[in-house]
Amino acid sequence: MIDKYINKIHCGDAISGLMQLPANCVDLVITSPPYYKQRIYNQNSRGLGHESTQDEYLNSLLDTFEEILRVVKPTGNVVYNLGDKYQNRSLQLIPYRFAISACERFPVRLVNSIMWVKRNPTPRQFDRRLVPSTEPFFHFSLGPDYYYDRDSFLPGLNKGIERNRTSPRLGSKYRQLIEDSNLNEASKEKANAALDNVIQEVQEGTISSFRMKIRGIHAEAFGGQAGGRKTQMMKNGYTIIRIRGNVLKRDVIESPVASLPGNIHTAIFPLNIIQELIRLLSPPNSLVLDPYIGSGTTAIAALTENRKYFGIDIDPIYCSSAKSRISAWETANPRKK
Repeated sequence: MIDKYINKIHCGDAISGLMQLPANCVDLVITSPPYYKQRIYNQNSRGLGHESTQDEYLNSLLDTFEEILRVVKPTGNVVYNLGDKYQNRSLQLIPYRFAISACERFPVRLVNSIMWVKRNPTPRQFDRRLVPSTEPFFHFSLGPDYYYDRDSFLPGLNKGIERNRTSPRLGSKYRQLIEDSNLNEASKEKANAALDNVIQEVQEGTISSFRMKIRGIHAEAFGGQAGGRKTQMMKNGYTIIRIRGNVLKRDVIESPVASLPGNIHTAIFPLNIIQELIRLLSPPNSLVLDPYIGSGTTAIAALTENRKYFGIDIDPIYCSSAKSRISAWETANPRKK
């Protein structure tokens, strides 16, 4: 039954489109609903985002969210991107009101609020506030067994580990700090030998990185592991902290605001952000759903990452534009169809 929805776009409102899908069939939902009273996406469109009050807008979002949870697999994930709004010169925190309400109303977990940092925010000047340049992507799961491929997220960070392992400057700053410290010569010799050993561990891949603290240079350790480190600092004049595993993957993605020459949609997902989230939160060959597909970016990202898509949009002009964009992508990438 699900086959007829694979790699298709349904033109209609989100709830009616979702109701056509069977339960537990979608691996990942990733979407950005129209923001509250922010844009007129099409002159003939007066749907979601044009409610009279914030509460009406949030209830509309939550009604669709309930239907989304029906179609998502128990191992699936849901990602919502929302923008905020100022009213009476006060930020309304609409995205966070939605996230809180979703967790209160439905049996979901808010795993992360992944912050999109815009490298090129709209260049407005305000005398009494700063330029907004972030938006959250809320990652929800239905339970503890959601799909998660941490290593695939921002893989370029892992390449930094490999460069670090082979860098001829690895440990050089600590070498200089040892020399500049007030340790006696015997302690400096011992610290340099320990530094040689830990550098070798990094180069062999036993650990990913390390930190070194030197008496008189760095502050004394405190907290859960302060006892052992304090003892080492007092006895040897230094302590080494070994960092095991991969590089830290933070809940931040930096990316410029996207634009597509000739595309009629006024709010376009950055393609690279959606690709990162698709790799992180869905297995290859799985089904990715966007109930507000707009310009079709989620579909392009899904196809690029060897996933299937199903999209919904209420605006027939956007549906037609998204289909044309997808068709152009398929023509340019015949092997990935």
